[in-house]
Amino acid sequence: MILFFCNTKICATTFADNIYYGRALASGIYLYSTPEITSDKTNRIFEIPTTYFVLLLGDENDLFYRAQYNDIYGFVLKSEVSCIQGTPIQPYVTNATFRVFSPSGANLRSSPYETLGTTNLITSVPFLETNLMYYGTCEGEEAISYKGNVWYYCKYVSQNQEHYGYIYSPLCDLLTNIVQNTEVFEYITPDFSKSQIQEIDDGEYLSISNPWQIIIIVLVCLPCILIIYFLFKPTSIAKQNVIKSSSKKKGKRKKKISKLKHSDYYELDSDYFN
Repeated sequence: MILFFCNTKICATTFADNIYYGRALASGIYLYSTPEITSDKTNRIFEIPTTYFVLLLGDENDLFYRAQYNDIYGFVLKSEVSCIQGTPIQPYVTNATFRVFSPSGANLRSSPYETLGTTNLITSVPFLETNLMYYGTCEGEEAISYKGNVWYYCKYVSQNQEHYGYIYSPLCDLLTNIVQNTEVFEYITPDFSKSQIQEIDDGEYLSISNPWQIIIIVLVCLPCILIIYFLFKPTSIAKQNVIKSSSKKKGKRKKKISKLKHSDYYELDSDYFN
């Protein structure tokens, strides 16, 4: 399996024999933006819904795995997820949405803090907007007194643009009922010893299956083949032209000789011998 990180946090190419998923069997298990435990907990992206999974992409350090939840990439604590044997049918919560129910709308922010003002403001979401894909919750600032500190991490699509961020949950309603994943698996210890990871640049992961690997290899090799072909083809053509030219010259010589042979005689009148 080939994995590429393209747009957000990490970039690597990973070749692995096995695909591992880690399960969040308890509440309070987070996907992190950085592979470290911080006192202010600001590197938490969102809480992984209980009984669902993250795709484990390899060892990051002694404490963290590289991980993917749906199309979001980050890190999970090794001690908090249970690796399974097999591939779940529904690893992530899908088709979960909610609605902004505040008459004044709500702000989508890059962090779950209202007091940061416009410094973390991504965009405004209008009243009764439902085009909001839910990923999970995150604890943040209590933006409204006595309304709690829970924020929704979501993807908001507006005018064909995707925005990722946090919306204060008391401003929303109609969150899809999320049922637990009841798939049964054997739990194992993952082995990433056969993986090769190369740091490249910041980005998201893109997984490419074996057939695509073959196609990519062919596409990469094709220009080289064409270059070699065109390097040697002119020489071959030149040789053919020389041979053809030589053949034409020989043909002309033969014709001239033939004409000479046919014209190099004359008839004598019979009276010449009398």
